[in-house]
Amino acid sequence: MVAGIAAVVVTQAVAQGSPGTGVGAGAGKRSAASAAPVGGTWISTKGGRLAYGRDAQGNRVPDYSYAGYEGGGVPLPKVATRVTVPAPGAGDATAAIQAALDKASALPVGKDGVRGAVQLAPGSYHIAGQLHLDAGGVVLRGAGGGASGTTLVADTATARTLITLGRKSSYARVGEAEPVTDGYVPVGATGLTLAGTTGLKVGDEVVVERPTTQAWIDAIGMHGIFTPNWSLRFERKITAIQGRRITLDVPLTNALERQYTHATVYRYAFPRIDHVGIEDLALDGRAMAAAPDYAKTFYNAAPWEFNAVQDSWISGVTWRHFGGSGQTALGPQSRRISVLHTQALDMLTTDSSARSEAYLLQGQQNLVQDCAVTAAKVHAFTTYGRQAGPNAFVGCKATLVKDTYDAGGHQRWGSGTLYDNVTLDGSLLLVNNGTRGGGHGWSDANSTAYNCTTRSYTVQEPPTAHNWAIGCTGTLQSGSDGQVQSPGHHTLPTSLYAQQLADRGLSANTVTGR
Repeated sequence: MVAGIAAVVVTQAVAQGSPGTGVGAGAGKRSAASAAPVGGTWISTKGGRLAYGRDAQGNRVPDYSYAGYEGGGVPLPKVATRVTVPAPGAGDATAAIQAALDKASALPVGKDGVRGAVQLAPGSYHIAGQLHLDAGGVVLRGAGGGASGTTLVADTATARTLITLGRKSSYARVGEAEPVTDGYVPVGATGLTLAGTTGLKVGDEVVVERPTTQAWIDAIGMHGIFTPNWSLRFERKITAIQGRRITLDVPLTNALERQYTHATVYRYAFPRIDHVGIEDLALDGRAMAAAPDYAKTFYNAAPWEFNAVQDSWISGVTWRHFGGSGQTALGPQSRRISVLHTQALDMLTTDSSARSEAYLLQGQQNLVQDCAVTAAKVHAFTTYGRQAGPNAFVGCKATLVKDTYDAGGHQRWGSGTLYDNVTLDGSLLLVNNGTRGGGHGWSDANSTAYNCTTRSYTVQEPPTAHNWAIGCTGTLQSGSDGQVQSPGHHTLPTSLYAQQLADRGLSANTVTGR
């Protein structure tokens, strides 16, 4: 380690959580992976670069730096204005803004993947309906998110998503699926051995599919909680082929264990739009809270939702008075999205026993950086499960308003999430939620809390996987049998995400520039 900060690996027995919390319930067997790195710590530095400890099976802390626009470390493009919208009046502006988006969507796509930006004037545009951005290369841009900038104001007392980006899509396999023949592929690996490589070539976009089986469900103690009807699908690119061995561009965030699953690799088609963005504006959803059924529908009151979208962004945006389930909803079909310099303020939730989510990461290779939340009783930074990762929250802060916050995976094996320099006026939970919420079970796997500042944190060890807390402050709760290094003391490097980018020859500063 650096700067004389000693690394400490703390291992404790699993303890049941408090009644009704679900934490620690149904923990199942101990991990098939070793409980500690062999001959060292999980993360240290050597020669200005990260050095990773590995357990006996080769598992390590994942490289999360591939999260974000274009795979991390790539600056957002400067998109020229092609369509302008007149200054707002007192009436509904939905049709006028939608017409501008449609006009921009009809423009030709440039070599840089963009068509152009729709520029809004300063002032408040009233939106009685919804806006839809369904073509790639289009940016909706305001005149700033402050008091003198641009605000989209929700009109009508109906809980809804104000802006949708992209439509739904589905995987279509191209050619044959080749079985992975390795007995075990560890977390952090990029190399796989296949039964054959006929029909595959360098540069191919492929899916590494890891089906959920009953054998694995039983091994992780989720019998009767999880069902074998889903897969982790890692979308990757082949960078090298040697015989039956392929190399992928992005490391895996979950092990492939032949004793539990039958992983395959195949080429695929998955239509998405790309290079779409929302920049430099504010949104206000207060009118939605007047809906007669808001106590039940507040989950639907959200500023936007990403569907089948990749290599896109939100930047310099503030939204107030929404109550939705995932106010920044990067849906399960989203990929390589950056959400930069944003604020979710004064969320309007209810006294329902279930909490809203402020920032909700799904999909894979998605990044939320430099964000802030103010609200009562919310999951501030969370994932919704069954995502392949890597995904990252970096430099985010949640400030207490009334009740309490928590953060961490919400349900069902969210693989490969980083919480880096997250400041939380509440609890960070990388845990097994057991039967809570109808069967959330293990909610994080191979996830890392790094240099987080919390009131308290709990990190538990999933069977067949790890969770890490490195350099976190706050009270380490009982039941934390996961991998804990440097508890109570921040460590170096300051940001894991930034250092991982640097080790790839990229700069964290580039992700914020336009």
